Amino acid sequence: MIIMNLMEEAMNTLNVSIAEGKRNFTKIIRASEEKRQKIIVSRRGTPVAVILPYDEYNKTRKKEALEKIKEARAIYRKSGISAEEIYQISKKELEGKR
Repeated sequence: MIIMNLMEEAMNTLNVSIAEGKRNFTKIIRASEEKRQKIIVSRRGTPVAVILPYDEYNKTRKKEALEKIKEARAIYRKSGISAEEIYQISKKELEGKR
């Protein structure tokens, strides 16, 4: 299953140079949008940027945020501090800043 996902992702990826990107910017954006392609932009053969459909970008950001939340939960769980204690401490700090 993992191998199939990797193969599917590789097939749905387009590599372009910066020069080609300048010449065909509209076509490249259209390919990303309509064909759901990820575009890897390279300078002298070295990847420097990625163009991807906006909803794909949002999914990535949401996954990163979820991972940060999970990490924070693990830290709080280990510390023995409850969510209620964190809330009360935060509330006092915010009230003190007013």
